[in-house]
Amino acid sequence: MALGTAYMTADGGNSQDSKRAGKAIARRQNSNFDWEAYMRQQQAENMMASKSASKPSGGGTGTGTGSGGGGGTGTGTVDIEGGYSEPAFDWAAYYAELQRQAQERANQAYQRNMERIASAYDSAYGSLKDNLSSTQGRLNAARDKSMGDVRGDAEDSLRQAYINNMMTRRNLNQRLAAMGMNGGATETTMSSLENQYGKSRAGINQTLNDNIANLDSTYGDNLAAALQSFNSAKANLDLQRMQLENQAENARQNAEAASMSGAMSIDGGYMSALQAALANQGQYNYNRSQATNDYVAGNAQQAQSASQGNNYAMWMAQQLLSGGNGQADVSSYLQSKGYTPQTIQDIFRQLGIGR
Repeated sequence: MALGTAYMTADGGNSQDSKRAGKAIARRQNSNFDWEAYMRQQQAENMMASKSASKPSGGGTGTGTGSGGGGGTGTGTVDIEGGYSEPAFDWAAYYAELQRQAQERANQAYQRNMERIASAYDSAYGSLKDNLSSTQGRLNAARDKSMGDVRGDAEDSLRQAYINNMMTRRNLNQRLAAMGMNGGATETTMSSLENQYGKSRAGINQTLNDNIANLDSTYGDNLAAALQSFNSAKANLDLQRMQLENQAENARQNAEAASMSGAMSIDGGYMSALQAALANQGQYNYNRSQATNDYVAGNAQQAQSASQGNNYAMWMAQQLLSGGNGQADVSSYLQSKGYTPQTIQDIFRQLGIGR
């Protein structure tokens, strides 16, 4: 039912009771509406319309067609002096105007609310994307570091296998010569050395490939977990936005000029999931490769060193020292490769530099 309809009476809403009721409703519906000015405007417009439609020139009474004077037709009530009574106030138009203004305010509030909701959503969604991008960058950096470690380990093992093979060949020929066998190692012996060297290289490369596959799998799992958490957090934001938009639409339909903050919250589990993915990536460990081909020492001192698995470390120490590195630098490098301080001291002693 339109506003004001219930207050229309048989007298067109012109009774004092109807007017008082209408004023009270007006105050409740819209405290900012100047109903007095609106009523005066309506009265003036009705008066002008009445005067334009009928211009009687003399006495007489009656409604409609006047008698006497100049006659004529009119819509007002003519009194004995030829004047007009106050026209009826259009309460239906008044209430319709109240409705129109209320709906206009509701529409304006709706537009403001939708703008706030869109702004809040864009801000929250931007944070989601920034956090995901940062996590992806850190995951990539962790993977690249692990990949460098894995490849570096394989390169060291391949180098050790090569050194084992070359030093074995040289030392074997020296030992044969010392025994008076100047013909050198037999073809069968050399072939066996090559086979061992080839198997050692193959094993190192297989370990490298396995490590890379495990690293890629770990990275993929952690990245997928981060993306899944992002999609879940975005779905939560989408739901919040839909609910707020529905509230704004309901307020508009009910002509309510309600103001909404549009605030949205990011799922608290989102950042926890991203941190967990980074932690998992940082805990990645690879299997160290190892040169498996035999090393044949040329003398008793080298044989003792070889039995301790230090031939590669000794060779590396020689190379580093000859390159101008000090004992402290060489010691730090060998420790980073897993050699104990005691083993490093033995290597320096065998190289004749003491410590």
